[in-house]
Amino acid sequence: MDANIADVETDDELNEAEEYETWKAREIARIKRDREDRDAMLKAKEEIEKLRNMTEEERREWERKNPRPASTPKQKWRFMQKYYHKGAFFQSEADDRAGTAGSDYIYSRDFSAPTGEDKMDKTILPKVMQDKHFGRSGRTKWTHLVNEDTTDWNNPYNDPLRAKCNAKMAGVNAPISKPKGIKKLTDWESR
Repeated sequence: MDANIADVETDDELNEAEEYETWKAREIARIKRDREDRDAMLKAKEEIEKLRNMTEEERREWERKNPRPASTPKQKWRFMQKYYHKGAFFQSEADDRAGTAGSDYIYSRDFSAPTGEDKMDKTILPKVMQDKHFGRSGRTKWTHLVNEDTTDWNNPYNDPLRAKCNAKMAGVNAPISKPKGIKKLTDWESR
């Protein structure tokens, strides 16, 4: 088969004036956005410098007039609740400068809410079934030491096995011998 150059369809040069105008509008918007970001950063730096130069009374008065916005409280998660990431794409967050994120409910959904097995109240189950993967082959018997009493009431340093081991160790139960250079043992002990 012979390829003909006329068969290739390109629309690169159809309407150069319109393409130039759209590029010009995008470029002006980008320059304006960069200038606004730079002005906001300078304004924030000036405010920080102004706060640093204030006296303690002036700062208290300024904080009373300009309270900090309350942060959203962290949600309490259930015990061993699964974590789902909301996804890196299609989010209308601060990093979405182009405004391409959708406004559907799915993009603003709370991903920290319990789903499936996590919704069920496991405290009503028997103790053995309060495990995350009950009945599965990969399940371990104990997940936490919170429920276990790991206190050893037998002191490991006073048992007969420890005494036997100490007797065999060099220098542990050896009698005190007189070091070289000391005439009397009492002189050495008094130091």
